[in-house]
Amino acid sequence: MVKENKVSLWLGFYENADDFKNYIKVSYDEDGNYIPLNFQESYAIKSYDLDAIESDWISERCSDVESLLVGFSGDYEIIPQFKKMLEHKNIQNYNSIVLLYNFEYTGVDYVDEKLEYIGCADVTL
Repeated sequence: MVKENKVSLWLGFYENADDFKNYIKVSYDEDGNYIPLNFQESYAIKSYDLDAIESDWISERCSDVESLLVGFSGDYEIIPQFKKMLEHKNIQNYNSIVLLYNFEYTGVDYVDEKLEYIGCADVTL
């Protein structure tokens, strides 16, 4: 759900950047109507601000949360929070990142085959 000062994080593993980009790609039909993202449908997200999403695919495996999230908006605030959430996960299993800002995901802890919901953090932008 849309909620100010929140950011929700999904991490996953994709073999290549094209597959990941296709999963989160914004598209429109021939009449100009928005077609929901595969990501959006997988997690039953009805709406969010299309300008409030950040994502990345990295070719090298990371061994720490800082390397994974540095450079994203509010990284100095969100890294410590997500680091705590991920302390028992193997970060090297992730190379794909999706952050939805001003959004608090409240759906079921559904894990699709390639992208996993990690949690929600507080952020002031």
